[in-house]
Amino acid sequence: MKYYFSLLACLVSFIAHAQTTYSYRVEGELTDNSFNGKMLYIMRYDDNRYIDSTRVENQKFVFEGRTAIPSFCRIDAGRNYGNFILDEGTIKVNLYTHVPTGTKLNEAFNKTIATVDSIRKKGFAHLAELKKEKPNAEDWQPAWAEYYEQKIRPSLLGYLKQQIISNKDNGVGEYAFRNYSMACNTDEMDALQPEIGNWLNSLKTVQAIKARFEALKSTAVGKPFVDIAGENTEGKETRLSDFVGKGNYVLVDMWASWCAPCREEIPNLAEIYNTYKDKGLVILGIATWDKKDRIIKAIGDLNMTWPQLLDTRQKVMELYGVNGIPHIILFAPDGTIVARNLRGDEMKQKVAEIMKDK
Repeated sequence: MKYYFSLLACLVSFIAHAQTTYSYRVEGELTDNSFNGKMLYIMRYDDNRYIDSTRVENQKFVFEGRTAIPSFCRIDAGRNYGNFILDEGTIKVNLYTHVPTGTKLNEAFNKTIATVDSIRKKGFAHLAELKKEKPNAEDWQPAWAEYYEQKIRPSLLGYLKQQIISNKDNGVGEYAFRNYSMACNTDEMDALQPEIGNWLNSLKTVQAIKARFEALKSTAVGKPFVDIAGENTEGKETRLSDFVGKGNYVLVDMWASWCAPCREEIPNLAEIYNTYKDKGLVILGIATWDKKDRIIKAIGDLNMTWPQLLDTRQKVMELYGVNGIPHIILFAPDGTIVARNLRGDEMKQKVAEIMKDK
């Protein structure tokens, strides 16, 4: 009987703890009086859901409510915004400096952002020096890649991992995890999994990132291609398998009309296409994350004479674990993935290497 009551007491305590909520007050000021009378909203990053609202009065806004978990959130007012952790207590959100203050978690959030920025700025400063010393890209790119891998990336990942483990039950850990996922490889992501805890694992953001890394593993160098379906510029159904695995090397360029780095790669792709198209190399553009009319216009404006597959639903990005474009993949004649994320001179060199005996 004592055991029964002891167990019941533990269960009641657990339920009470699980349902505990905390009061918050989020406040700030706007310099533009045109927002007076308009509504502002707190958006939770994990599910892009609006979880609170308020009306601007006298160029000031105040949100008051209760929260169970200190989540990573955002407020937008036109082009101005503020990221913060929805924590217990009073939080002041500056939509112009983007620096939230008032609680320990928001101070930790600010410190995390500042430290990450400091590590990255160190890398950018070194890159600027390299470009001064070695103006030609083929000279500074290898040196920069080596420095980034040996100095910047380990420092960045080490710090972010520490922040994730220390904040695996709040929004600071979510912010750190998002940034960690942008710099780590699949092995490093796998190694982190036992450390992140149940709450972070429950987030839609984290689940989506983990799914992306599983896609990266299934489409790594040496793996066979994964097929996708879309349409060509005439609206006819087109598949990746119409080009890949047909006995030729295929260079696939994932791009969008609005993407400046994508457009910068087009002259490189055109040079490769004109050099090797008669020797059997195939280039296929996969336009994604875009609207069809804009894609068609860009194809004409940029004089892209190679075939295109339009994937406006971003399926190719999902299946290949891509979170940024351009992303260029080289496939072998049998459809095996030879190289990923090729750009510029590195891409030209790789294609020249595989086509040298053609």
